[in-house]
Amino acid sequence: MNVNVKNVATAAALASSLVIYVGCKSAPDIARQDSVPAPMRVTLTFDDSLKDHLLIAAPLLEERGWRGTFNLVTDWVGKDERHLTWDDVRELVRRGHEVATHTKTHRNLVELLEKEGEEAVRRELAESRDAIADAAGFAPRYMCSPFMQQNDDTARLCREEGLRQMMACRMNFGKGAEGLTRQRIESCIAKGMTRLDVLHHGISAEDRGGWHPFRDRAAFKRHLDDLAALEREGKIVVTDYDGMASDCALKAAAWPRHGVLALSFDDRNMAAWERAFTIFEKYGASATFFIYGNIGPDEVGFARRALANGHEVGLHGFKHRNADDAVAKLGREGYWKAEIEPQLSAFRESGVPIRSFAYPNCRRNAATDEVFATHGFTKVRGTPEGVKSPNPHDPKGEKLDKWRPVATSDEVFAPAMRQMTALLIGNVIMGENYHTDIDDIMRAVRRAGERAEALSIVSHGIAPDAKGISMKTEWLERMLSEAAGCGVVVRGVR
Repeated sequence: MNVNVKNVATAAALASSLVIYVGCKSAPDIARQDSVPAPMRVTLTFDDSLKDHLLIAAPLLEERGWRGTFNLVTDWVGKDERHLTWDDVRELVRRGHEVATHTKTHRNLVELLEKEGEEAVRRELAESRDAIADAAGFAPRYMCSPFMQQNDDTARLCREEGLRQMMACRMNFGKGAEGLTRQRIESCIAKGMTRLDVLHHGISAEDRGGWHPFRDRAAFKRHLDDLAALEREGKIVVTDYDGMASDCALKAAAWPRHGVLALSFDDRNMAAWERAFTIFEKYGASATFFIYGNIGPDEVGFARRALANGHEVGLHGFKHRNADDAVAKLGREGYWKAEIEPQLSAFRESGVPIRSFAYPNCRRNAATDEVFATHGFTKVRGTPEGVKSPNPHDPKGEKLDKWRPVATSDEVFAPAMRQMTALLIGNVIMGENYHTDIDDIMRAVRRAGERAEALSIVSHGIAPDAKGISMKTEWLERMLSEAAGCGVVVRGVR
């Protein structure tokens, strides 16, 4: 399989940094209260494709409900018994972890750029990206720079190859740092840091080693125990890389000066969605496709193709139940096992990562939100009190007196940074049944760009003659063109 991954225009350059540790202080959290600081967001990353990442690290993370990001030097995969095989990589993905590229051969990209030029750097990125895509069925989203040597040019080359350069706010743990986890993390918090990439290489010197390993498995476990204690104390929250990166990435990319259009599509309109891939590709845009019902070979095949084209796939429920009613009737875990686990397991068994959920009929409450937050989801789409849109569902045209322009409905917009970091994302539904005025939507897109706001738009199918709650192809093309013209980033809900 030869995957051609296009730029999704999401993250941007970060300054080159020290190898072991550079502080990354982001803009203040929107949700932070004046009296109680928000916990520092922490992600757990693992470099160099080591076997112990699967055999030791992953199970211990999973026991705590955490998932890691494993940065692969693809020429080292299968190299010897110390390193992961491609079957191991697929197993990590199946279990819900993220894999990223750490380049093909672990070259210093800044030095390589100076000595051999852009094409040499592109080969390091593209060949590694495609190796992961061929093995896992979808392309990685992130690139971790070897030795953390990176600059604006390497970030630009990443973007052009459909990758996002990982941030420099990394602190390495292992040899020489054993027993210092709490001290080092609390020092970062005292400095005002709100984001930290907790970096690992070797896991156990007594096993297969690797660079900078912990003394043994017990030392690594104590390190994770210290992180878990800090999380229980409310000082940190362990999240995936997206959850940690959002504020820093936005600040570094100057996103506060730009709007975000979050596009998502529901149900099982896979053939129609896939026909629109070329339109998204034309404008360097992406979307999230939420699928309900049974997950079989057709759904998995679509998901892999969507991921390879820079999109995201999320869940919309096994039986499309209203979450608030189902949780009240079945309880939180009963709802999870009946409605979410069948879809989630099927996708993960096939190596498709899942992080997002869309509430059927926008029906949600605090209890349902907690279900997804505690199971590691980073985005759920729904709105307060089940409000689906500023305009009512009105297929018969009986409620036209209640129609309001989207562009002037303040409640459907949010500061771009807030929406990027929040669990809950709202939506405006497009379709003839909501009497969509495409010129009004164009004004809403321009408003998002002018005010650095986020606007979430959802529909079902995509077709030239779309009816009901589906999006006309012309509407999609006009939105993407307008967004490109006014500097609005178009992405899914992630």
